[in-house]
Amino acid sequence: MRRRSQLALLVTVVACATAGVPASVPPPPALERTETALAARVVAEGLSFEQTENLAVAWGLAPRSSAGRHLEKAAPGALRFDDDWTREIAASVYSLPSSFFSAAESKAFLAGVHSLAPKREILVLADPAAREALGHLPGVRTLPTFGRDYSPWPRDPLSLTRRADGGLAVLIRPNLQRGREEDANLGRALIQTLPADLDRRFKQPVWTVAGVPFHNGQALIAPKAVWISIHTLEPRILEILGVPRIPVETFGTAEGIDRYLAAAHRAADELGVLYGRPVRFVHPLPDHGELAARIELLRVIGGGAGTDLDSLVTLVPRRSGAADAPLTAFVADVAAGEALLGRLSPADLASVRSTYGFSPGADPAGLLKAGLATPSARGLGAFLDAVAAHLSAEGFEVRRLPLLFAPFSALARADELPEGGSFLIGWNNAVLETRGGAIRAEMFGSGLPTGDQEAITAYTSAGARLTLLPALPMSVIRGGGYRCASNHVR
Repeated sequence: MRRRSQLALLVTVVACATAGVPASVPPPPALERTETALAARVVAEGLSFEQTENLAVAWGLAPRSSAGRHLEKAAPGALRFDDDWTREIAASVYSLPSSFFSAAESKAFLAGVHSLAPKREILVLADPAAREALGHLPGVRTLPTFGRDYSPWPRDPLSLTRRADGGLAVLIRPNLQRGREEDANLGRALIQTLPADLDRRFKQPVWTVAGVPFHNGQALIAPKAVWISIHTLEPRILEILGVPRIPVETFGTAEGIDRYLAAAHRAADELGVLYGRPVRFVHPLPDHGELAARIELLRVIGGGAGTDLDSLVTLVPRRSGAADAPLTAFVADVAAGEALLGRLSPADLASVRSTYGFSPGADPAGLLKAGLATPSARGLGAFLDAVAAHLSAEGFEVRRLPLLFAPFSALARADELPEGGSFLIGWNNAVLETRGGAIRAEMFGSGLPTGDQEAITAYTSAGARLTLLPALPMSVIRGGGYRCASNHVR
């Protein structure tokens, strides 16, 4: 009787779990219900996330369905955002698709993370090939993606927040990035595949979608404020104005500027409610003054468009664990990048060539120098100078770190990248925590040993111990430094 009842129950569960799954391919025998088989079916049939999830649960490949963990709507202030440093990191989340990274690159990187924090949980969303290569590394737990094409940048699309009871809540952003639409499901995939012991430890995590757009690469969360640029607010500004792009053609009049800034202030207030802190700008705003000066300031601010704020500015407390600690602001500096070029050794140039895969005939020194002379580099440099001056006036101790630009055309894989583009080499984009009573920072090594050593010295002088991890080069080349390539439960 018991065996018959269990069989009937199993048939019912499978029937419910596979509801909505296309029937074009019959269910495989139990022995063939593997992660690889499901991934192949997802790619071949274009299954939705819900269909994929239902099959993964029905086939015994995932411990739960995220659908049962959905929080329809979180009340304002119900979810707590940790700041960027006062708590220790309990778990780090990475996405390491084999299409982006070689097994050797991923292994070296994860070994570095485990070495710097042996007690930290390391969770890696990975396809079958990557799972096979990474599954036996110390301290690493791989989570299946079942053929879904997640990007290697898990910070941007979601925030790992806390409920009132201390349980984890995955807050998913509503604004999708073109070409990365699948990342909208990355948070649900994390909940679906989280190992049972961590599911208990994090008090059965739930997920919900935020009511306003956000982008974690464009927000620096301090204990008492969130620091952003006006570019952080662009998706919401466009919604408020009802336009498809920033109306720069109206910025020649006071009325046009005022309308744009009114939308920006409204969007900032909404973001402050989301983060539970006031929103502050890292640069001045052209709210007042002569029209010519306001137009010029908007032009300078425009130089920072298209680059995530956390690749340009890093906030470091000068006392560990104190919410009211004075802050050091490391601000990237194009002029400092030019000065660094004069200090690079042949070993530096050989290293950067190897790290990023420069073409055999490329001249790294000449290319990096030319990159600093481009209009986009000069525009970003002016923006960063304005940021540094503004944060200094706001009471920060401001220190500058070099910033370099490398053209895609210099790379052996240039044909895989947008024509005419470039990537940044810098020493921001760090993740911080307080561990053992001390501030610790971690980031990718740059491939330039001289710059790396100078960054270690700079962070040390600001009170933070900096550890450099083996880089994931294609992440950096495509605009994602270490902070972009990671998300963390504190």
